[in-house]
Amino acid sequence: MLSSRLASCRTVGEALAEITQVLSTAGLDSPRRTAELLLCHVLGWDRLRLVLERSTPLPLAARHRLLLLLRRRLRREPVQYLLRETEFFGLRLSLRRGVFIPRPETELLVEEALALLRRASLPYPVRVLDIGTGSGCIALAIAYHCKRADVLGIDTSLRALLVARYNARRLGLRNVRFARVDILRELPPKQPFHLIVSNPPYIPAADLPHLQPEVRLYEPREALTDGGDGLGFYRRFAQIFPVLLSPGGLFLLEVGAGSMNSVAELFRPNAQWLRIRKDYAGHERILVGTLQPSSVADPPALAKFARSL
Repeated sequence: MLSSRLASCRTVGEALAEITQVLSTAGLDSPRRTAELLLCHVLGWDRLRLVLERSTPLPLAARHRLLLLLRRRLRREPVQYLLRETEFFGLRLSLRRGVFIPRPETELLVEEALALLRRASLPYPVRVLDIGTGSGCIALAIAYHCKRADVLGIDTSLRALLVARYNARRLGLRNVRFARVDILRELPPKQPFHLIVSNPPYIPAADLPHLQPEVRLYEPREALTDGGDGLGFYRRFAQIFPVLLSPGGLFLLEVGAGSMNSVAELFRPNAQWLRIRKDYAGHERILVGTLQPSSVADPPALAKFARSL
């Protein structure tokens, strides 16, 4: 019985070994790392202290909290929801159930955006739009690392927007705002934008039953899929970006593995150029583009710089 196994652990080190064994037997990923995270969370320690003070007696209150968290993890609830936080692009972000968990591959989109914003000669402030902001991870990372950016993150989820706003306050950011906007039915305020970024729901509905239980059972469905073939948001973007982008402005979109050709085809009729960047696993992940030039003879330097990459 799980409770009795934890009750037999007298020290932090014994609890670490026992939790690791329980998670490993259950076939869960990264059992040792998960055990360390859970223990650090309930004890209020960092990992170094966990290594140095393994002989410390395990407090009774910590044992009870560990039991609750461990039971939830064995039901395949993601670790990020247990800890109520996650890391993204060097930032520690608050997270709650019902809010999409940021993925490491999305950091590539932020890398691309910051490379453009830092090295191009741009007007001040640079207006940036993050569509489907969720926890605010993309918008916050851009705002944190580029103080001259004026970032707007939009989403339909009130829960997600509350988390995003809390994260912005905790990070002390004044150059990022969040608003409730349904991009499928309306346009955001303060347009046009110099840069649009988005990691939209792109998983085909038919693929949902095949996802890991952590994703399928706990993450918000509306953040995973458009309910159809996974291309619904890209079709909408291809329609509205000519209105939302300033002359010479750029868009950066995360795309699901195997879907890049279909997504790029949606933008080619109005695109001046498109560029595709692969992630570190070799999948075509980020679509960067600018639309056909307007009557403005000298477009902003953002698109000029991007074409040189």
